[in-house]
Amino acid sequence: MKILVAIDDSAFAGKVLETAVAMAVDKAAELTIISVASLLDDIDDMPPGMNDKLRAVAEKTVAAAKEAAAAKGVRAETHVEQSESPANSIVTYAKEMGADRVVIGHKGKSRLERLLVGSVAQGVVAHSPCSVFVVK
Repeated sequence: MKILVAIDDSAFAGKVLETAVAMAVDKAAELTIISVASLLDDIDDMPPGMNDKLRAVAEKTVAAAKEAAAAKGVRAETHVEQSESPANSIVTYAKEMGADRVVIGHKGKSRLERLLVGSVAQGVVAHSPCSVFVVK
């Protein structure tokens, strides 16, 4: 079994990772950790190198998650992407790696925010090629 866990640098991501690691142990599964950094359009007022900084945060996030998984006895691969659509990136990578399950966190958003911004978890659930486990 192959499990793909999608995390960001939020405090809640720790709970998502813990859940995925427990699943990997229980199923003797391969674990891959993905983080998708935002890709911002060039805006006149945006500080130079902002996209590079966002990618660096994602790289640091997956590295720390890999160490946390290893501390629980789970070997994990890592993957970082930079995209305007994290949900699409997660779904595409799940297809590429042949994931059997995606583990992702759900953050409560108001209806207005969901309408305007969209929910990454909702997009992954709707388009994933495999089962999706949403951690609340």
